Amino acid sequence: MAIVTINMRNGRTDEQKRRFASSLLDVISSATGEPRGNVFLVIQESRGIDFVEDGRHLPDFGAPAAEF
Repeated sequence: MAIVTINMRNGRTDEQKRRFASSLLDVISSATGEPRGNVFLVIQESRGIDFVEDGRHLPDFGAPAAEF
């Protein structure tokens, strides 16, 4: 069984996360030959402030960057 953990910023809808998870499971299954049912996916969400890119803290997903 494969276990995959995804860390992403807050701000996506449940439907967006469902579509993302389904697509990711397809890609993992295709790339590894592992059946989708044998892939365990964990999505962990955090506030944008917890993500730093090029020395700058990020906003939550979809929030205006000007706030940061």
